[in-house]
Amino acid sequence: MKRIVYGLIIFMVLIFVSSCSSTKYVKKTQTGQGNSEVSAPKPQQTTLKYPSVNVIGKNQVSFEKIKKQFEAVASDIHFKFNSYAIEPIHQYGIDENPHQILDRIANFLKTHPEVRIRIEGNCDERGTIEYNLALGEKRALAAKNYLVLLGIDPKRIEVVSYGESKPVDPAHNEYAWAKNRRDHFVILK
Repeated sequence: MKRIVYGLIIFMVLIFVSSCSSTKYVKKTQTGQGNSEVSAPKPQQTTLKYPSVNVIGKNQVSFEKIKKQFEAVASDIHFKFNSYAIEPIHQYGIDENPHQILDRIANFLKTHPEVRIRIEGNCDERGTIEYNLALGEKRALAAKNYLVLLGIDPKRIEVVSYGESKPVDPAHNEYAWAKNRRDHFVILK
């Protein structure tokens, strides 16, 4: 009895497999004049020897476009002396609300979920190298945490501290130092 049941099961499986492998992808459509058959679309043929080069070129163009859009949205945010608090600044020629800038960046990142960024924390020249590296990292992490609170995946954001090593303004006065205390945002591939 068991042999007959096993034989029937094997027979049905073989029939099913053979019927599946012999059918072609055909879509029946109902038209006003009867049934018609439409075959599956054929893949596009290319005459390029290395077709992937064309795809890379298209991706590169779109990345450059996205990069320009990001740079228009993501301006630097600045910090008060010896601080990593994200708060409005109205001193030494800087008049900004960093919350508005970070909100724009978050909206951009939500619109472009494939984009990753790097936040670069920077300091002015005052303080030791170690202190400024630590403060730059705290500034970058403060911006990252703000973006994460707005719903951005933390895996899409990397942080780095340059301390005092990348000043925007090399002068030695309050105005230059205020410009150098900043987070800079860079889009990554």
